[in-house]
Amino acid sequence: MKKKNAFEGIIMKKKTFIYSTLLLVMMVLPIGLVMVSTSKAQGVTLKIIVTDQQAPGVEAVVDDFLAVTDGVDAVEVVASGTRADDQLTYLTTLLAAGDSEFDVIGLDTVWTAQFAENGWIKDLTADLESGEMDNYFGGMVQSCTYDGKIWAYPYFMNLGVLFYRNDIITRNGFTIDDFDTWDEFKTNTNKILANTTEQELNPDLVGFVGQFDAYEGGVCNFIEWIGSAGVTSIFDENGNPNLNTTDVQGAMEFLKGLVAPRYTGVQGTGYIIPRAGLTHDEGSSVGMWLAGNAIFMRQWPFAYGLSEDTDILNATDGSGNYIQFGVTAMPTKTGSADEKSSVVGGAILAINSYSTHQDLALKLIRFLGNTTAQNAELTECSNFPALKSVFDDLPAGFEWVSKFKDAADRTLSRPVHPKYPEISTEIADKFNDILGGVKSVEKGLGEMDTAISEIISGGPTSDSVSIPGYTWVFMIAFMGLTAGTLVIIKKKH
Repeated sequence: MKKKNAFEGIIMKKKTFIYSTLLLVMMVLPIGLVMVSTSKAQGVTLKIIVTDQQAPGVEAVVDDFLAVTDGVDAVEVVASGTRADDQLTYLTTLLAAGDSEFDVIGLDTVWTAQFAENGWIKDLTADLESGEMDNYFGGMVQSCTYDGKIWAYPYFMNLGVLFYRNDIITRNGFTIDDFDTWDEFKTNTNKILANTTEQELNPDLVGFVGQFDAYEGGVCNFIEWIGSAGVTSIFDENGNPNLNTTDVQGAMEFLKGLVAPRYTGVQGTGYIIPRAGLTHDEGSSVGMWLAGNAIFMRQWPFAYGLSEDTDILNATDGSGNYIQFGVTAMPTKTGSADEKSSVVGGAILAINSYSTHQDLALKLIRFLGNTTAQNAELTECSNFPALKSVFDDLPAGFEWVSKFKDAADRTLSRPVHPKYPEISTEIADKFNDILGGVKSVEKGLGEMDTAISEIISGGPTSDSVSIPGYTWVFMIAFMGLTAGTLVIIKKKH
């Protein structure tokens, strides 16, 4: 055996010292970084997470919030990406692990129940003043409510509206007020389609397009049509699905009766929705509208700007008022005040249950719901305010938003339930089957009821199962991996 000389011994001792030192540093460094970060903190920094699209509106009012709020030195705005699915996955991963990083969390309007049921967001009911939610549109408040409690604060909204060809209905002797109820809508639209002059001007003209394909847009259309009959919830007072009723059946029979049974034109047929409309989504329906081939279109407000930019639709009266198209609320069965026909989307703001600054977080979400912040979200991001009063005093250049006020007064939410994704899938599929005649109205609604009942009674969804976080887990794993690697290197030497 070869003997080690003194020099080799010294080298070996140095290597041992180096490995031991590196091992110690790698184990202590993460903790040290946390300590340094903490020691540098001066007062409270609130963290809010919203989507990329929403972030500029929040950032624009941070200084205003800090100027009127004691106890907060900074607000850090974190953008979570552009896709709602990615945002949902990220947030559920963090919160299932009890992560307290974010104080305020931006949620899609259909996530309230899932986050509340899992205990991830704070119940705000006792923190709100009497009548505080009266300042916001009903559909947005409904989206914040689950199990009789308020879990979030309205931020901004999207809403379903009716676009109409003002030039077409005017030259046929009508005003938009002649299309307020279902019967008026069907009868008067058919009169226009039966007009031979209109047929000669555009043989491709149809009465109405919407989003009737089997997807989330179809769910919104379904909820609007049953809401317009006074059915503003798919559940009864005991929380059970209640869709196979006289009122819902009547709404579906009426809508189904508007759809042409064959892939031919609808002019002079008594139908106003083309058969191909059963495959329409937002893109294909707005395509029909922008081509000038529809008298009416159910759509989201994004189509307003597109209509302004389209020559066939953007003629004005010289004072900036568009005379070829307009926007109003979707029709209802009788025009009664309890008939709601505009589903909301958009965002709401909740407080992380694990936040250590919940009182200050409440001040932030209240501020983001006030006039200054609501105006900023409109001007910076073109997101519609959830606060009613903003519609009455809009920022310069956004006066056109007032045209959506009538529809905003008829807002309602999609079902607020922890298992909404599964419920949505069943509604979308059965709704499309009903309109297409694959199933009768009664059979389709009966199957919808049964499927939703099974979903509700089937136990927690996969999203309700705790998903490990990765902040501290990653640090511990990294330390272990580093230590193991150093030991292996040492043995090799």
